[in-house]
Amino acid sequence: MSGVIGLETEYGVVAQGLTAEEAARELFLPVVGWGRSTNVFTPAGARLYLDVGSHPEYATPECSVLDELMAAERAGDRLMAALAAAASRRTGTAIALIKNNTDSAGHGFGCHENYQVARAGSAALAAKLIPFLVTRQIVAGAGKIQVDPAGARYLLSQRAHHTTEALSSATTRARPMINTRDEPHANGELYRRLHVIVGDSNMSTAASRFKIGSMALLLRARRSGAELPDLELANPVHAIREVAHGWRTAHPIELADGRSIKPADIQWRYLAAAESTARTAEDQTVLSLWRRTLTAWDRADFDGLETELDWLAKWRLLERYRERTGAGLADPRVLRLELAYHQLGAQGELREKLEAGGNLTGGIGRNEAAKAVTTPPATTRAHLRGRFISRARAAGREYTADWVRLRLGQGEAVALMDPFDNANLAAQALITELEAAPPAGTASELDAIFAEAGRE
Repeated sequence: MSGVIGLETEYGVVAQGLTAEEAARELFLPVVGWGRSTNVFTPAGARLYLDVGSHPEYATPECSVLDELMAAERAGDRLMAALAAAASRRTGTAIALIKNNTDSAGHGFGCHENYQVARAGSAALAAKLIPFLVTRQIVAGAGKIQVDPAGARYLLSQRAHHTTEALSSATTRARPMINTRDEPHANGELYRRLHVIVGDSNMSTAASRFKIGSMALLLRARRSGAELPDLELANPVHAIREVAHGWRTAHPIELADGRSIKPADIQWRYLAAAESTARTAEDQTVLSLWRRTLTAWDRADFDGLETELDWLAKWRLLERYRERTGAGLADPRVLRLELAYHQLGAQGELREKLEAGGNLTGGIGRNEAAKAVTTPPATTRAHLRGRFISRARAAGREYTADWVRLRLGQGEAVALMDPFDNANLAAQALITELEAAPPAGTASELDAIFAEAGRE
């Protein structure tokens, strides 16, 4: 990928007889017992925490290989499912997690993408990416049944109607496509973090791989000196909602210069910019799905893509059910099936059944996802963070760890300001010290949950 990338996923909580806040507290009891906080870093170098609104959240470790990131994303799903299973056993109440972006009350929660970019030119880069983000839902959207007084309709994206601005530094009072708050989690003189918050949470790994990989290719093209398309939209917020509504017929959207253009045509322009930088088999996989989906939009024929695109896979699932039952789109049974598409569970998860039956393809193998629960990626500073946490816990030593620092006890903090620094000598010295310490021989409930989530 030629850059460091991470994903943050917020999950919805569903529990019988408990409020979301009560369910989240039960879910995170083992986390608090493990780290004395609802905000911890894991042995994989990932961050596990409760976000605003009692949303469980998992931030992957920094990755530089696309398939490693896909494995880390699925590892987060597995860990969250194991936490929910443990909470259900402990309370005798069914607690489930939903990997989507809206609840029945209309509240939104996100899937955030983080890309390391050079500080120079980052503001202009963000503006250039808005047309791409507005229209990429025709490939990466997760699909949604929208029910309102006007009736029920199927949309391409869950996040589109929760977007209120193109660019903003706000996180709660506004919902931009790109959050511009300056938190690089790295050397701020060199880097910024491109924080994209408009994307849907994907159940399909193929769709998630496209979502991340296409952006990575565009950023690489920009670094190599290529120009991104000059396609300023007249009204990005209006456009993203129009695109979400136009899944049967993609209506043209208006550019700032008065011209109109179809969403697929915008994507073709960005695809052309990305193609010249493709280097690996991973890149070609991303480009293949991109081309095939845009061709399908041009022909209005999506056959053959229903195992890769979330919005299409879910729509076909719902249509098969409606054909058998005669249920309308707003029927509670159909709405429950839509929710089930996004539900996480260690056993019987609908996604697992769809993948096993060949109805969702392009997934990450169970062994890769299981390994990523406790094994950090090797090519970034997460390698050091994860090893440090594992060794400190094994030795029973007090420590602190975050994205950019490691500290053992009250000792001097080791700064890891370069996301690619996977061999920092000072951090290695801490790890060596911990490896020489006798094992503490203690384990917690969360350690057992890590083990459960990490079983193949």
